[in-house]
Amino acid sequence: MKWAAEASQLIGELFDIARPYLEGVEGGLEEPVRFISTQLFIDCHLSSESVLILVSNLKEWDADLINRAVIEGTVKYVYLMDGKAEDRQRKAHEYWNLMPDYMSIKRSERAKAFLEEVGDSEAVEWLPFKELVISDTEVDARRHGTNRQQRTSLEQDWSFSGIVQRYSQSDQPGLRFLKHLAHGYGMSSHLIHKDGDGIGMVWERCRREPKRQMAVKSGHLGRLVSDICAFANFRTARLLLACKVDVAPIRELESRYQSLNESLKAAGSHFSKTEYEEAQQAQQGGDGDAEEAV
Repeated sequence: MKWAAEASQLIGELFDIARPYLEGVEGGLEEPVRFISTQLFIDCHLSSESVLILVSNLKEWDADLINRAVIEGTVKYVYLMDGKAEDRQRKAHEYWNLMPDYMSIKRSERAKAFLEEVGDSEAVEWLPFKELVISDTEVDARRHGTNRQQRTSLEQDWSFSGIVQRYSQSDQPGLRFLKHLAHGYGMSSHLIHKDGDGIGMVWERCRREPKRQMAVKSGHLGRLVSDICAFANFRTARLLLACKVDVAPIRELESRYQSLNESLKAAGSHFSKTEYEEAQQAQQGGDGDAEEAV
C-alpha cells in the first residue's frame, strides 16, 4: 500500500509537470497533435492509477491486465510524439481518423452478421447494433482510397510489435529499450486470453511454499509499481522533448523519490535471493549429502 501511495504521488507530480503542455499553455504543440496526444496521455495516466489501486489491494494478476494496456498506450504515445512536426501531424491523422474509420468497417460487418441471426432485427433492443451498420458508400469513403494491403500495413505500423520493431535498431537508447517490453507484454497476454499458460502461472504460484510465494508476490507487485512509474516518466519526457523543453524537472523528481525506487529494487532482489540463491544452496547441500552417502 505504501508503494502504491508513493507511486500515485509520483505520477501525479509528473502529470503536473506535463499539464501546461497538455493544455497548450506552454510548448506550442501543433493542433490537432496537442489535443490527440493529450487524450492518450490522460487515458494512460488514469489506467496507471487503476493499476496502483489494484496493487494496493494485492491484486497483482488483475493489475497486470491493465498494466498491459498502459504499456501499449505508452508505446503508441512515444511513436505519435516522435519525429518532426509534419511526422506528428501525419501520425495524429492516422491514429485519430484513419484507424478508427478502418475499424468502423469491421464493426459494421460484425453488426450486420449479428442482425441477420436475431429473430426480429427491427426491435428497439437491437438499435445499438443497427447504428453500427454503415452503407456501401460510407464504407468506400472510410477506406480513404486505400486498398487492403495499405490498410493492413498501416495497422501493422501502429501495432505494439510493429512499433517496438521499428525502434529496435534506433540510435536513441531510450527508444531502443522499448523492444525489451515485449516479454512482459507477451506474458500478460496469456492472462488476458485466459489460456493454459496464463492459468498455469496463477496455479503454479498458489502451490508454492509460503516463503517463496510471498517473495514472488512482493517482487511482482514491485515490478508493477516500477513499470507504472517508469512509463509515466517516459511519457512525460517524450512530451517535453517534443515541445523542445528541458527534462530537468523530471530528473529532480526522480531524485526525490529515490527511496521508493530503492524499496522496489529491494523487493526484486529479495525475490531473486529467495527463488534462486537459496534454492541453489539447498540443491548444492543436497548434492553434498548424496556424495557422502556414496
